[in-house]
Amino acid sequence: MSPIQISQNTDGQTSSRRLLHTPSQLARSSLLYIQEIGVLSCSSGYISQRDALDSYLFLFVTRGTGTLTYRGASYSLKPGYIVWINCNHGYSYRSNHSKPLDLAWIHCNSVTMKQLYAFFRQRHSSILLHTKELEPFMSIHETLEKLVNEKASNFEYHISLQLHALVNLVTLFSPDSERISNAASSISEKGALIKAYIETHFAEKITLDDLSREFCVSKYYMLRSFRNQYGMTIIQYLATCRIQHAKKLLRFSDMQIEAIGQACGIDDVSYFNRLFRSYEGMTAGQFRKQWRS
Repeated sequence: MSPIQISQNTDGQTSSRRLLHTPSQLARSSLLYIQEIGVLSCSSGYISQRDALDSYLFLFVTRGTGTLTYRGASYSLKPGYIVWINCNHGYSYRSNHSKPLDLAWIHCNSVTMKQLYAFFRQRHSSILLHTKELEPFMSIHETLEKLVNEKASNFEYHISLQLHALVNLVTLFSPDSERISNAASSISEKGALIKAYIETHFAEKITLDDLSREFCVSKYYMLRSFRNQYGMTIIQYLATCRIQHAKKLLRFSDMQIEAIGQACGIDDVSYFNRLFRSYEGMTAGQFRKQWRS
């Protein structure tokens, strides 16, 4: 990747977050991979130009307005606009003075990207799409940033999965309805999988970071979407599953209360009692006595 070429006026400051990644040989030969990812808050009148690169660029406009120049054509940029271009041709963009741009971007590639991009252009006459539902795309961007930054085990494989999801969202996008029904369905299905996972594994130690990695989704987006879908937070649902199981054990077993807490994934008996009281309005011992009196 060549350095960014920037020309900037003095009307304001430009802030950015940028992560570079050098893919492994395995990723280059077998996977979709990231070369660069980041976000940018432009100053008034900011201009960026990049020469021809062996890369494909996804650009997401989250705020402001501006102009993209690509292969001799100009495109207006507004909030909710998505760009996918082949950077072998070079490009530039300018932020307007009155409403500076906020952007997120991904430079990526693969041995199959040329064919994937060709299929996208067969389906869409323009390199620029507009959606009222940018959040599914930004969720993928956020997850990719986290994967590149943390570099956990098998992170390049998970990067490839996320990039495939992004390519599918953009390629199958419906400009007529300006809605992403496939994305909404995918989000709903993922929420159901997370819910089922909690119902099965509530007795184990479960953290939000664990769930985020397990289901390859941004932690903060996971929290928002789960609450919207089920009317409670993931932590609340996890506690509910544990308390419901505890009630069964209190009624139908002779286990000690400390052991019941542990069987529900809570090792601290004091915390278990506080949690139980907050849900049932009585202690675990009082609950058992009520059902056995």
